Amino acid sequence: MINPNLRRPLQVALGIDALADDFINQLDGAGLNGNAGAVGSGTTIAATEESLGEVHITTITFTNHPVTMTDGGAAGNIGNKEMYTFPQGLIKLLGGRSNLTGLAASGIGATATLKHSVGSAPAATNDTLNLTKANLIPSTNTTLSSSAGTLSGKSLATAITALTDNSGGTASNTIPAVTGSYVEADIETITASLAAKINEIIALLTLNGNQLGPLLDGVSSAAKLYLNLGVADAGSTGNSTVTLNGTVKFAWVKVS
Repeated sequence: MINPNLRRPLQVALGIDALADDFINQLDGAGLNGNAGAVGSGTTIAATEESLGEVHITTITFTNHPVTMTDGGAAGNIGNKEMYTFPQGLIKLLGGRSNLTGLAASGIGATATLKHSVGSAPAATNDTLNLTKANLIPSTNTTLSSSAGTLSGKSLATAITALTDNSGGTASNTIPAVTGSYVEADIETITASLAAKINEIIALLTLNGNQLGPLLDGVSSAAKLYLNLGVADAGSTGNSTVTLNGTVKFAWVKVS
């Protein structure tokens, strides 16, 4: 976001008129052109916006914010908070970090493992925080101490571990046919070839950063981000509340 102290000199330099203001807002990125989103409901959650051209950096701040946790028996104890609604359009998520503290009320064990993730879908059925429930920040475990803990997570540069190939085969760009005799050498070649190609892809992801950052389709209905929480059945005895303090910060681009 352009420092307010710099806005006036820019207006003077460019000429104090609507065109100059529009240009400054374009530089600001989160100005008057529908580029900023909306923070979730509540007086204990707030958003600040920064930008560099088309790249936006949003920081969600929680201040003693309660998240309702619902015990589902074998499905675990789950809760979610709708943090942010993006402007309508295609939204590319670039990465994010969470720096939070959580305090669990009764119903969640004092030394339970509290999971958290950030994704474009809310946790609603069980405490497994994966797929679109965790497509910005993957599920991260925190072991509580006296019902309190630090929830720190981040987007991954690559979430894939390279394969160790012990097949004994020689990698090739051609996969041999597997006949009814199931020739061992052919199977070894197939295994080695597939492992080599998979590792090439992993190496490319590691070199270029995470290329799997989600593209959210918010054209017809604006995309959202949720902070999701979960506790396995063993750590839960009933409905509860987790009180959050701290921030979740993420970078994104409105593609169209």
